[in-house]
Amino acid sequence: ESTRLLDVYLFLFDDFLLITKIKRNKKKYGGSDTSLIPVCPSLTPELQSFIREGGVCTVLDQPIPLDRLILKNVDPI
Repeated sequence: ESTRLLDVYLFLFDDFLLITKIKRNKKKYGGSDTSLIPVCPSLTPELQSFIREGGVCTVLDQPIPLDRLILKNVDPI
């Protein structure tokens, strides 16, 4: 809908695809050691670090059911 580029993270579940963007929190919570926060090991190291620093992913739109999703190969530009 917009011409501006937006970095997104896609989460693929068994039944749906979730499209999110990252949101940086300006304040840190608790002040304790954030390295102890459990993070899903299947996430990229970049996303794990982002979450430990207090960032969150916000959902951009409703989840897309996989039975309504069509995938196509796109030639590189």
